[in-house]
Amino acid sequence: MAEEIDDSEFYRENFSADSDWEVFNAQLGEILQKWDVSAESDVGRSLKSGEIFTCQWKVEKETLDMLRNGIEVEYHQAILGDEQPSKEDLKENSCLQRTNCHHDLISSINSFGPPIRSSQDLHILARIYGLRRFIVLRPVNSNLNYMKSTSEFNFFLSAVAVVSAEVQSVVPIFVQIYDPKWNFYTGVALAPALRTNFRLIGLEKAPPESRFLMGLLTLFREKLPTSYSQAAMISVCTTYALDTMRIRMPMYVPFDHGLSSEDIAVEGEVSHLEVQQFYSLPHGYTPESCTEIYLVYTWPELSEHVAFDSEQRTDFVPSKAPLGKVYLSVEASSYLSICLRDYQSVAGVTRSLESFVGRNFSGISSGAEAGSNPLDRITEHKLTPRRDRNYELPSQAGLTKKLPGPMTESELSELLAYLFPDMHPDMALFPYSKKSFKDKFDPMRIKSAVPDSLVCRLSCLLATCHAHLGSVEGMAQVWAAFTRQLRLLWDNSLTVPGISAGFPDTRTCLLHQKLQMLNVCVERRVQRESNSKRKSEGVVGKGSSEEEEVEEEEDDDEGEFFDCDDPTAGSGSPTKAVLSLKPEGRLRRLNDDRLLEEPDEYLYIPETQDPVPKTEDQLQDDAEVMLKLGPGSGLTTQMMCTSLLSDMEAFKAANPRGIMEDFIRWYSPKDWEQVTDELGEVKHQLSIRMTTEGNTWQKVWEQAQAVPISRQKRLFDDTNEALKVLHYMETRKMHEIYELTIIPLLHSAILKLIDILSNAKVEDLFSSQIEQLLTDLCRLSRSHSDQLPPIKPFLDDLAELERRFYQFKCFERLSGYPKRSSLQQVKLQFEEILRNENCCTIVNRRLTAAGDGTLYDILIPKLEEDMADRLISKDYIIRLDGDTKSTEKGLYLGPQFMRAIVTGEKLRLCGAFTESTAFV
Repeated sequence: MAEEIDDSEFYRENFSADSDWEVFNAQLGEILQKWDVSAESDVGRSLKSGEIFTCQWKVEKETLDMLRNGIEVEYHQAILGDEQPSKEDLKENSCLQRTNCHHDLISSINSFGPPIRSSQDLHILARIYGLRRFIVLRPVNSNLNYMKSTSEFNFFLSAVAVVSAEVQSVVPIFVQIYDPKWNFYTGVALAPALRTNFRLIGLEKAPPESRFLMGLLTLFREKLPTSYSQAAMISVCTTYALDTMRIRMPMYVPFDHGLSSEDIAVEGEVSHLEVQQFYSLPHGYTPESCTEIYLVYTWPELSEHVAFDSEQRTDFVPSKAPLGKVYLSVEASSYLSICLRDYQSVAGVTRSLESFVGRNFSGISSGAEAGSNPLDRITEHKLTPRRDRNYELPSQAGLTKKLPGPMTESELSELLAYLFPDMHPDMALFPYSKKSFKDKFDPMRIKSAVPDSLVCRLSCLLATCHAHLGSVEGMAQVWAAFTRQLRLLWDNSLTVPGISAGFPDTRTCLLHQKLQMLNVCVERRVQRESNSKRKSEGVVGKGSSEEEEVEEEEDDDEGEFFDCDDPTAGSGSPTKAVLSLKPEGRLRRLNDDRLLEEPDEYLYIPETQDPVPKTEDQLQDDAEVMLKLGPGSGLTTQMMCTSLLSDMEAFKAANPRGIMEDFIRWYSPKDWEQVTDELGEVKHQLSIRMTTEGNTWQKVWEQAQAVPISRQKRLFDDTNEALKVLHYMETRKMHEIYELTIIPLLHSAILKLIDILSNAKVEDLFSSQIEQLLTDLCRLSRSHSDQLPPIKPFLDDLAELERRFYQFKCFERLSGYPKRSSLQQVKLQFEEILRNENCCTIVNRRLTAAGDGTLYDILIPKLEEDMADRLISKDYIIRLDGDTKSTEKGLYLGPQFMRAIVTGEKLRLCGAFTESTAFV
């Protein structure tokens, strides 16, 4: 028997398994089919001038696992308008071999982009070749694993060529090679019977002849796959750099106490920003702010036989350029924007105010708690005896003492004098303008407060203190001193200055509403005190027992009820009460209307209690309570009908013989309807909602007794509400203070910018940006979410506006204003800079000189002095197109493209050479 052979130790290769190359091809093919890169999708109009550099781009990404490294596949596609291809485009596309890739390579209107980065980072391949769409393959972790061997290049290039042919792709596909920071790519684009090979090379020290047009043309002709009879077309761009411009705008900090940056040495001239109105916000620009200026001269399209360019002589000088532009690249940081960004960090500080300034910083141990516990009303200590209101300022002693923080008493007093100028007349420099509060403020726009009101001043001051005067500790110190001042005003029955009059306006911010509520409480308190004083003066000649009764009445004013002259009123049988009561609390007659059941008696309007003011958060709390209790709850009815019950009782007291219909005729005339009966007689009756069974109005009318307001319970307890406001202000955490003040702060920042722009006489240049900022702030201020929306995008737009203003000041100086150009000329050219991505045309020989050539005349002498030193780059593009008019297959030779970027002695060559594959 033959000896058994154990072949387990022999290596056996499975040749039927898919190789890595085949697996990669299959995965890449699936991705390309999903993205639809076939010839059917290659339909579109011709690109407009500069459209590649200004349009938006769509980028799709997929990741493939290959060779132990992830390969990322990116599809870049320009988002063009939905315009239909013109007849000329359709005529050009009649050549079956030509694709959009060929059109883009030959087109000269997207040859040169701006020399500075625009708002969007355009891919280098789009800048070099002017392609509207392309695909890039690169390692996922390109910083560690990048392609650097020829075998890797060939692996992916062969895969790209095979897959493109299989899926009939007409989109160029590139492979990124070597270190990513070098921006080297190699690629291929297929079309019917044509193949375009893309190659990039770089030389650190190129031969002198290769740095000029004559040598580049020779090199280009050598690289052509076949001979062309026609002349090549040339596009040239030269870029010069002027001196970097720095304008010193030193930091201005209100109440800076020696923090100004005047001592910082900065090159360049000093320019102060003028402001007409004082805002306690910093302004100015950091010393690093600067504007780089580039001059770009372009020859869009020339024949190779027209221009001459070599080491000995060149025709490409600025004075002969048909098109010249100036580009301004600005890097500017404003102290105002920095201050606002720093203030954002307070949103994450959850510490309480007490943790910074101590528990008893208000100076009253029981004041804050009294507003939170109604039972304390029973054992509440008596207030200090009333003083005559001679409007003398209360003592300020101790207002800033024993308040821990980074600022001294004198510094804190200066800040309080800005917030409360009437309370510190010896230090006040900025009194509140009464006109600003009378001017019509549009609260429907931004949920903020009147400009330069106490709320705006406080918000700006907190942000400034946080940025420059002690960080969060300084901010907490100012807020604590502010709440102390509010308590002092309340104790002395003085209204808070700088606040709009009237009830809390829910169209303004919550902080403004709270201060309005405190003013309402002060006004109600003063009114009660004056009424009590008039009563006491009326009984001066009476006995001591009567004086004691008056004092008891005054004490009752401090409680929950009004004085009660008739303790038996409202008691006993309702019928007897009505018959025995005399009319009380009449205000005036309601025209000539009479009672329905007593035609001999007039209908009188009663004296009623004032409406109950409520702030936005109180209204929201009431709505939540009623929503939880439901519509059938008795407590809900009581909450809704408290004011109605008071008015009904006052009406019954003023009209003892009145009925509910009489009350409706005065209180809600629309519910007293006029009807015509069957006989055609006109009568009046209550509306359906008043006669429905179980109607709330009828229930309340039955419960109401004839009680004038002098003996009614107060609907609004001003003392309790004022203590609630003070308690609210004193118990805020730092992030809650931020939420209360951020909208007025941003509002004031915009107004400060408007003031600066107005003084510079350029407000019209930036009107659209300002309007957009106001619109965005309106949306932020009226957000219905519990948390404030992120304000970073808003701050970015605000910083961009300030950056643009610094750019204008640099351009203004560059233009020779005011000696060599007028402000109107400067503004006209700067409008073009705003429209055209930091670019302004200074000469256009096709349309004659731009403007009056002032800027061109100013800049040309600067170049002629040291033109060679200021030249930073030369960009040459050589194009050669095949004959697309020939209909015989194979005669179209395809486009040839080469770009040379010369920077000093460095040279980068970017080629796209097309060859025919019809007979391969």
